[in-house]
Formats: sequence, C-alpha cells, structure tokens
Amino acid sequence: MKYNIKMKLLFLVSILYLELFAYSLMDYYRKYGTEDIGKEAERLLKSKQFWLERLKNIDTDFGYYEDIEYLLIVNKIFQSLDVYRKRGNIFQMVTTFDILVGEKRGDKFTEGDKRTPTGVYELVEKLKKLDQFYGPLAFVTSYPNLFDKLHGKSGSGIWIHGYPLSGDRNPYTKGCIALKNDRLLELSRIVRNLDKTLLILEDGQLEKVSKEDLAIVLASLYRWLDSWRSQNLRYYLSFYSKEFRRFDGNDLKWFREYKKRVFSKKKRIKIFFTNINITPYPNREKKRLFRITFQERYISGKYRFQGKKELYIELIGDRMKILVER
Repeated sequence: MKYNIKMKLLFLVSILYLELFAYSLMDYYRKYGTEDIGKEAERLLKSKQFWLERLKNIDTDFGYYEDIEYLLIVNKIFQSLDVYRKRGNIFQMVTTFDILVGEKRGDKFTEGDKRTPTGVYELVEKLKKLDQFYGPLAFVTSYPNLFDKLHGKSGSGIWIHGYPLSGDRNPYTKGCIALKNDRLLELSRIVRNLDKTLLILEDGQLEKVSKEDLAIVLASLYRWLDSWRSQNLRYYLSFYSKEFRRFDGNDLKWFREYKKRVFSKKKRIKIFFTNINITPYPNREKKRLFRITFQERYISGKYRFQGKKELYIELIGDRMKILVER
C-alpha cells in the first residue's frame, strides 16, 4: 500500500513538472496539501497546453501509444507493408515487405468484392497447419471491426498469409495481404506479441498526425471522463455525435435516455483510464477520425469493471465527437 501511494505521488510530481505555469511542487504542497495535488493533476490532464508540452519530444507521426510495440502500415497502392517498432518515445522502421493485395482497388464493403479493407485492425490469432495455398502460416485480422460493422460492411477472413507451398498464384488476392513465404516467416519472428501490434491499412501514404490534434483528443478524453465522473448529463452528451451508435447498434436518442436513468441514481463512481492508444483512422472523406483504446477501471458501490474500452471519434474544429463506443 505504501509503495502504491509513493508511485502515485511520483506520477503526480512528473505531471506537475511539465506544466509551464504551475507552482513548484514544494510551494504547491505547502499552500494546498497533497489532496489538491491530485486536483491540480486532473486540471492539467484536461488542458490542451499540458498535452502539447508532454507530446513535444514524443514521435507522434502515427498517433499516440502507451501500450503498443509494433505498427504494421500497409500502403495498398504501392503494395508495401512497413514494420515499425516503438523504442522509448520513437517509432523506428524495422523493415519493409513487398505484398499482394486485393484484385480491386478501394475500401472493402461487401463479402466477395475482392478488395482489401481500409482501416485499423488488430492481429487476433496466428494460424498454422493451413491449406498449402496460404503458405506456412497466417495472421488473422479483426476485420470487420466495430466501426466497419456499424457502417454496414460485411465479409470476413482477411488474413496476412503466404504463397502456395506448391504451384503458382495470381498477382493479387481476394482481399487478404500476401507475402512471399520467407518474408512471412521473417515477419512472424519480428511480431511475437499480437496484443501489442496494430495493423493500419491505407490506400496511399498514411498522413502524419499533428501534435495539435492529439493534444485536443487527449484533453477532450479527460474532459469526457470528468463529465462522466461528475454525472453531468448535458456536458457528458456534448461529446457525442448526432450520428452516434453504441456497440449494440443503439442510437443517441436511446443512449441519452439510458444515461439519464443511470445518472439520476447519483451513485458515487470512480473511473480510471490507462494504456491509452490513439490511431488515425484512414477514410475516403479525409475526416479527422481516430480510433482510441484504453483500459478502463470502473467502481460503483459493489460493482467493479476492468477491461478494454474502444472509441471511434471525429475531431470537428477543436471538439471531439464520439461516433462509436464499446
């Protein structure tokens, strides 16, 4: 218990150190005490300026990641797969692979359209002992993801796999990503922890993410958290898009009434976010879309929840609007 308290205080110290206009920690402690140090930390987490300062020396070209080790970035037009590994605050390119993608260009929408999807996906499983057509192994992707499903996309079985062990193959796939077998085995040796790997599929070159946008997203995320904790329904709902859909398909009207009932109970709740990952979400409209995941710890009376939270959001000006939530 004493160790945990010390670690929390050290974390708060590091946060306060980065705030340009804050008191020195000792002066702040002398004036306000330890309880208010926590309040000051919460204030800073809701500040765009704080996050701009924190992001200054972090490589954010591909987003913001607290719990990801590898990024696999596919350029479907140039038929390349670039592997990046996070080392400290920097993503370093490990290698690049030539690949085959779907016969037809563009984003995948329906089963059998012979297109490789555009979006952000996880690698959920590594398969072996396959039909010889797929080579020595395959990585199963999470297509269709939650965003895809709620936008009516269909299909399944989008893999990263190899070439036939015997015989030739076409210079394209039905939607999967194919590598020559020796390169696939090399990828398998590099990417060992699937839980800490993300796949980003883009039609062309992935655009760099601005620190300004990430600072807005991070500050907004903690403002949303604050409105949730305080059960301020109007402020809480202001973070949701009119086109919002929950994971089960329910719309904003249903969600508003549901949260109204929940918040009316005025139960004391505690909510904590850790392991935040923010990924730019490729899209044809060039909207400022992001996929956000984090570990949520929720406590309300005897009820406890700890697990992964997933959001898809759009930045409109300097406002975050939640499109999809699970």
